[in-house]
Amino acid sequence: MGLMNIGRGEGAQIIQLFGRGVRLKGYRMSLKRSNRTSLPEGVQRPRFINLLETLSIFGIRADYMAEFRKHLEEEGLPTNDDRVEFLLPVIRNLGKRSLKTIRLKKTINGVSTEFGDAFRKLGPVPTVQRPDPARDPSTEYLQRNKVVLNWYPKIKAIKSAGIGGDDSSERPNQAHLTAQHTAMLDMDRLYFELEQFKAERGWHNLNLTREGISELLADASWYHLLIPAEEMAFDAFEKVKLWEEIALALLKKYTERYYTFRKKEWELPHLEYHDLEETDPNLLGAGQTPDDAYYRILIDQSQEEIVAKLEELRGLIERGEFKPWEFRTLKAIWFGSHLYQPLLHCREQVVEITPLPLNQGEARFVEDLKSFCDQNEEFFEDKELYLLRNLSKGRGVGFFEAGNFHPDFILWLLADGLQHVVFIDPKGIRNIGPDDPKVQFYQTVKEIESRLNDPQTKLHSFLISNTPSHTMRMLWGIEKADMQARHIVFQEDEGYVRQVLESCVGEHLPS
Repeated sequence: MGLMNIGRGEGAQIIQLFGRGVRLKGYRMSLKRSNRTSLPEGVQRPRFINLLETLSIFGIRADYMAEFRKHLEEEGLPTNDDRVEFLLPVIRNLGKRSLKTIRLKKTINGVSTEFGDAFRKLGPVPTVQRPDPARDPSTEYLQRNKVVLNWYPKIKAIKSAGIGGDDSSERPNQAHLTAQHTAMLDMDRLYFELEQFKAERGWHNLNLTREGISELLADASWYHLLIPAEEMAFDAFEKVKLWEEIALALLKKYTERYYTFRKKEWELPHLEYHDLEETDPNLLGAGQTPDDAYYRILIDQSQEEIVAKLEELRGLIERGEFKPWEFRTLKAIWFGSHLYQPLLHCREQVVEITPLPLNQGEARFVEDLKSFCDQNEEFFEDKELYLLRNLSKGRGVGFFEAGNFHPDFILWLLADGLQHVVFIDPKGIRNIGPDDPKVQFYQTVKEIESRLNDPQTKLHSFLISNTPSHTMRMLWGIEKADMQARHIVFQEDEGYVRQVLESCVGEHLPS
């Protein structure tokens, strides 16, 4: 795309134009890049399709990028101009063992589930309405997982050169649309804008009503609106247009959230066990050519030392030498039972890594598990263990029943002819309650196991807390043994890995 004399002043609007005005069609109107799309059997991605799916912008007498870079520099953010891309390969260890994972069926009653086709053709036709847990308990999910709309970036997009002042340290003001605000809105316009939004998404199996929209806007339980207080003040009629923009943005976000919520709810009984395949989205590079399994690392050109050390690491990987490697805050973790190597851990964000590197709790879990495997060969005389990092939403295995919970790891323990599939999430738990869906997931996963009804496959879930047990005893008011009974183990305990594994195979669980 070539631009002439466009974006001569403020750059924010031009950047928004690229993000909002240019859309990728994708396979069968999926609006997704090829590496984010699951294709039907028999359909292969063209090898260099990723190049065609990359938009390059060339500008003549257009200084928007200079303005944009200047703003990033003022904010202390990287401009990417002086950054280089480094591709770090990984070694896959999938082998030939059939490992079970949970995925949506490829077809339901003969209709493909790709791109939501089955839900559109076979599912119910929900009507968008406000969450009402008293009438429909499942909608509590919509109140727990609120829509968040931050209006600050739109108001303060990029300041003109020469205007000082930095209020980035101010705490964002939280507000909501009152009855006085909504009384001044054009409900017909909002309704027709939402109908158009629905049509663009292809959600013909979704109902919208004016009454439902009015009830939604009268209920603030489903959203957080961050906006300066003065923008909500009744001091100028011109603000009505702003309030309509805010209302429409909130309604669009909620409509998308509500449709996805009802779709996942309908698909829930159609989950099934799948054998893990080379194309599983959790395996790096899945969906590209076999040689495309890599981490993508962005590094400042000035960091020549880091680039040189990463070249050294790449050489080790290509030669298959699993030597310890650590440089500054970066560390490569070699663990033969993980389905690809290495795993990267970064204590500070000196480089940008995709997918995200392990955090401190995740890295400690992997190292503790590796240490247990190395020191307890007798435990694995009649057992096999495999581990896979579960990526975030859109790629990894998630559970709608637990508030769209995506555990950090999937562990397989093969013993006595059974396959134990263990979902493990190392995390701090001081900010969640004992009734949180993540805490209760150890019971939910057993309901899923019962529904899938495979006697050879057992499902388990554990939270691995890096918050000390005495802190949780004070916060929750229950004893450590009661927390362990809820499948919460503590990294403070030297034998917590053994607790998890022995609990799965029904052996003694230490108190």
